[in-house]
Amino acid sequence: AQSRTLDIYWIDVEGGASTLFVTPSGESLLFDTGWNERDAKRIHAAAQHAGLKKIDALVLSHYHADHAGGLNALTKLIPIDRYYGRNDEIEPVNQQWLDSFKTASAGKRSIVKAGDSVPLKGVQVTVVAADGKLLAKTLPGGGPNALCADAAHMPPAGPENQNMVGLMLTYGKFKFLAPIDLDWEKEMEFACPTNRLGKITLYQAGRHGSFDGAGAPAFLGAISPQVVVVNNGPRKGLGQVDAKAVFRGPDGGRMAPFER
Repeated sequence: AQSRTLDIYWIDVEGGASTLFVTPSGESLLFDTGWNERDAKRIHAAAQHAGLKKIDALVLSHYHADHAGGLNALTKLIPIDRYYGRNDEIEPVNQQWLDSFKTASAGKRSIVKAGDSVPLKGVQVTVVAADGKLLAKTLPGGGPNALCADAAHMPPAGPENQNMVGLMLTYGKFKFLAPIDLDWEKEMEFACPTNRLGKITLYQAGRHGSFDGAGAPAFLGAISPQVVVVNNGPRKGLGQVDAKAVFRGPDGGRMAPFER
């Protein structure tokens, strides 16, 4: 029996992303920093609520404003011990967010690749995607995926979304997956012809809950999450199309459509 729990805080950064994990030992990991100073203050408030005096590890998924924009302000509010992210290949339009990350993380930065682990006491944190490459091995519970036979494909998204860092956290039998903005094509690489990830307990929906650039049915059916958290707000713009998507379960049966 544990006297403490693994706590997960989804911080309201209105369509961007920021998720805080606090382990039973009291260590912390922050995944992304939202848009701006407003979001940095919200992250700091969540950290204070969790009883944190510092953040042990920050993982930045990629260099887009809605994930990296709050970092500079956050570093003025709370100390951050270690920084993890992808390499320095960047489109000119996103250079400022890479520069901000390099400045904040000077002397404390590690570049991760798919298959690496991020040290966090009591919890296994696995990098499942980075720099356009995915976890090569099949995790326990994975295997051939029957949903691939007639699965639809889509063209790749922009390079920053394809190159980003995705994480899986494992705590006992609990498995949490956060692919952040990985696109449909990368989801299909995870799922077809073999589901490399197995089944997931809790899934933080990719691309903010959008189903026009992510949410491949062959991928979602393969990982079969028990719980899905969607961080899409009315000001983000993704997922607002008046349409329906119908998904099929692992046995091929029709699942309830969702509105999007």
